[in-house]
Amino acid sequence: MRITEITVYSYKSNYNHGNYTMSGGRVCSGQPSIVIRIRTDSGIEGWAENAPLGSDYLPSFFAGELAALKELAPKVLGLDPRSPAAITAMMDQAMMSGIAAKSIIDIACWDILGKSVGLPTHTLLGGIMTPEPAAFSVIGFGEPDTAIQKARAEADKGVVAMQLKVGDDPLADARRVRALRLALPENIKLWADANASWNLDQAITFSRALGPDITVPLEQPCKLLSDCAEVGRRTGLPIILDECIFTVADLVAAHAAGVSGVNIKISRVGGLTKARILRDTAVALEMLVNVDDSWGCSLTTAQNIQLAASTHSQRLCAVDLFAEWTNPLIAEVPRMQSNGRVAPANIPGNGFGAVNLDLLGEPLFTFMA
Repeated sequence: MRITEITVYSYKSNYNHGNYTMSGGRVCSGQPSIVIRIRTDSGIEGWAENAPLGSDYLPSFFAGELAALKELAPKVLGLDPRSPAAITAMMDQAMMSGIAAKSIIDIACWDILGKSVGLPTHTLLGGIMTPEPAAFSVIGFGEPDTAIQKARAEADKGVVAMQLKVGDDPLADARRVRALRLALPENIKLWADANASWNLDQAITFSRALGPDITVPLEQPCKLLSDCAEVGRRTGLPIILDECIFTVADLVAAHAAGVSGVNIKISRVGGLTKARILRDTAVALEMLVNVDDSWGCSLTTAQNIQLAASTHSQRLCAVDLFAEWTNPLIAEVPRMQSNGRVAPANIPGNGFGAVNLDLLGEPLFTFMA
């Protein structure tokens, strides 16, 4: 089997609830999403999606990843997509940057691999280890009463895991997180995510202001791994890392520093091939794992589910289902059930229905062998 064509599309993946807020004044109503289709000489085609979260979040950004795809796509033509690790190795040799672009190609190859052997991607990633992963929702900035109202609405829908955005005024953030923890049942998992916006002083101030009776894990409080680990040592709060974990070496260093969890964004680490290695390493180190990505909708959701469902249930915290809070749905994917969990689709490949080309519109560009 050989790759004969790569077509790149884009559409606006909109936030369902107005504005999505992050620390540092970062606000958006949605993001342009990149979607690719890889066709083969056997008639099988694979799809994948990623939407970089603006240009001020990670090194990846929309225009940069499109440029990277234009460089990488011609090099992939003619290769066998059923060997995603070999294709990933070739792309890494050809280009140092373009991690998200590489990830989209890699993920589409996994979709083809699954379809070629008639198996879901989660089976190829190790098999079902968590039959129904818990979904998590994001509670953004706002006054405590407003945040509590939104969190209770999510809980009423069945959500059992929530990421609470922090990273601005540490005292105000602590008041809001404390109020949320006290207002919600103990069975709902909560953790605070600063998106690397605090320095060490601010992160410790937040942690102390929570009070001795509140324990909420803290995700990426600072930019540096060393500072994040120091927050954990000084406060006793469990630390989860996200933005500073790109490689297995980063993950091992984090574990050695006392970090107990990792949020694996598939596009940040280079696709399912590398995400699986990171996931398996984290599980072996007995770290907690969240499965996530930067942005997207249907296909991003399906991709996340594949990795989450194949993650050991004792190590998986939750998975981000973008299709629950973005639109439009360019393909049918499994949705969150009333118990706050999602069952992966038992269909070959990455687990989504037919892609609606009308919603994608005309392609941005195509490369053919």
